[in-house]
Amino acid sequence: MESQKKSDLQPFFEPRNVAVIGSLREGRGEGYGVVQNLLHFGFTGNIYPINPSYSHVLGMRAYPAVNEMKEPIDLAMVITPPPTVAAVIEQCARKGIKAVIVGTEGFAEAGEAGARLQQQLVDIARSNGMRLIGPNTIGIVNTSNGLVTNPYPVDYDRIWKGGIAYASQTGFVGAQGQPLEDGAYPISKMCDFGNKCDVDEVDLLDYLLDDSETKAIALHMEAVQGGRRFADMLRKVAAHKPVLIFKAGRTEQGARASASHTGSLAGSVRVYDAVFKQSGAIQVGTWKEFWEIPKVFASQPLPEGNRIAIVTPTGGVGVVATDAAVEAGLALAQLSDATVDRLASFHPNLCRNPVDLGPIMVLTANPLSLLETTIAAVLDDANVDCATIVLPAGIERWASDIIAMLDRLRQHISKPITIYIYGTKVSVSQEVARQLQAIGLPTYFELETAVKALGVAVEYTKIKADLDHRAE
Repeated sequence: MESQKKSDLQPFFEPRNVAVIGSLREGRGEGYGVVQNLLHFGFTGNIYPINPSYSHVLGMRAYPAVNEMKEPIDLAMVITPPPTVAAVIEQCARKGIKAVIVGTEGFAEAGEAGARLQQQLVDIARSNGMRLIGPNTIGIVNTSNGLVTNPYPVDYDRIWKGGIAYASQTGFVGAQGQPLEDGAYPISKMCDFGNKCDVDEVDLLDYLLDDSETKAIALHMEAVQGGRRFADMLRKVAAHKPVLIFKAGRTEQGARASASHTGSLAGSVRVYDAVFKQSGAIQVGTWKEFWEIPKVFASQPLPEGNRIAIVTPTGGVGVVATDAAVEAGLALAQLSDATVDRLASFHPNLCRNPVDLGPIMVLTANPLSLLETTIAAVLDDANVDCATIVLPAGIERWASDIIAMLDRLRQHISKPITIYIYGTKVSVSQEVARQLQAIGLPTYFELETAVKALGVAVEYTKIKADLDHRAE
């Protein structure tokens, strides 16, 4: 990868100065909302509110127009009524701004008249060397500099920094629509393309390819234009980083909904499936998987093979996990004789995979110590490539001890693991998950997803090897 390549998307994600052009009415103006979120999440650059009706907003000086400012601007967020946007874009062009996000709705998604207005924006941008995201978008997030261009209220304080870039054509994939703090999603970047009049998936993939903070990319897609260009870029990126795609609009009715939502057609499902497979992308099947499965790539090494071990305090869960493993393309690891002997020294019943600790944990004086030594023994086995650990971490009296135990273990783990937690208190489970995610352990509330994430990691290992072989 070219580490020093400068992308024309860099001003979108790494601006030093941001102009916010729109209504600054306290509590209701969308421009006000952008400024408030930039401040709330600690944007490290300068913020310049633009509106001729205000002299100050949130303790900062406001300017009447962007072209009346002396300071240079890297990025502008524009949320003004549709008929005014083209004139604002022209002002931005005269100012020399090269990156503009248009949050305003009412363009191609609203019909022919809106489509004509949208084309005006594109014509102005292209004639002035400007890039556009949107219109009809909440914009972007960059957790490394606190950049959050969302115009809507966000009622939490933190978006966790991590290695996953999420992108979509809907603002629902955004800070105001998802429990990003409570879910502890390890995020590097986020992008809502909106109507995709200019910047699209290919541009973003090209930028993220060289983004050292992004380890995996999750795309929620409705439609793509320029299929060959997209496939070529997808293949290029997949050789270095996993790309997971959740394709919406797979039914005829869903395709029509896509057209009314973003003004684009969803296209043939079979064609998309073929392109994804040939280009090395991995499809996920549900909205939940789109959010949850990429977590395995944020902190875990890639598995060297598909042999999984399952450690569980309840045998029934081991059966369910076994089914999930086989369905995900994994094989139950055959534990080595040395590991069997080691486990037998703990208890003679701990000699098969899944390793069912349930009957023994209720008899031992220190069940968590038994759990820790068992997990360590299984992960030391050369026949084991990855593991899913089932934990009663949602039971309050055990939660802190389990976190401490896993924190000790993780320092010696060199194989990918996922954790499924269960228990009687959702609030405890969520807090444990946050803490485990914070120390780099992907944690799930659904057993099948925890197992499938490892299957996806194995699938990507094969994809990367194949793409590397083809590149030789």
